[in-house]
Amino acid sequence: MKKMLAIVVAGLLITSIGFAQDVTPAAKAGSKSLNFTFNGLGTFGLNGTGPSAGAPTAGIGVSYFLSNDAAVRVGFQIGSQSSTIPANPPAGVSGTDGSTSAFVLGVTGDYLMYMNAGRVRPYWGGGVMFTLSTNDSKNAVVGGGTQTEVKNAPPAGTSFGLMGICGAEFFLYPELSLSAEYNLNLFSVTSNSDQEVINGSTTTTTKMGSTTTILGFGAAGATLHIYF
Repeated sequence: MKKMLAIVVAGLLITSIGFAQDVTPAAKAGSKSLNFTFNGLGTFGLNGTGPSAGAPTAGIGVSYFLSNDAAVRVGFQIGSQSSTIPANPPAGVSGTDGSTSAFVLGVTGDYLMYMNAGRVRPYWGGGVMFTLSTNDSKNAVVGGGTQTEVKNAPPAGTSFGLMGICGAEFFLYPELSLSAEYNLNLFSVTSNSDQEVINGSTTTTTKMGSTTTILGFGAAGATLHIYF
């Protein structure tokens, strides 16, 4: 899927360059755009258009232009995955399948200022981000053993951060553009959830720590914008 997106984007870029260079962006006061971010994005990446937190690798967002050179942007990402671990017991022996599951939710909100109204529009701004992730796993059991369940193993937990944003948007057509940006982590806090290990009637809870980060760069992924 990623390779196909890259081919499509490359084709649009080559086609656009082949046409006349006079493209008037549709971005102006009252304009809206859908933003599709793809690639790794890096750990929630402090990315404004498509947050990422582990399992998800892309996101969708919406921008609204307050004026010709200022916009607000909201990004969303949600991911859920589950799998079964077969016990595969030998003939005549009982078995219980295991399982794994994970859930990730990410949200960002940004304020952006654009430096010009041309085809290439550098911008800067700031934003906030929040992520939530959980997980659960059960081992496969063969014979009369006891199944062990582990809830919220690292990196399960929540993250909150403030960021600075610097990037540029290139318009292929008036209503279609690509952008890339760097993010400066001004301040972020990650709080890991307490891990629970349940073995039969015994539950063991391990308190996990938190991490505070001040300043640090992270590259965001490429984003396709469709204006309407």
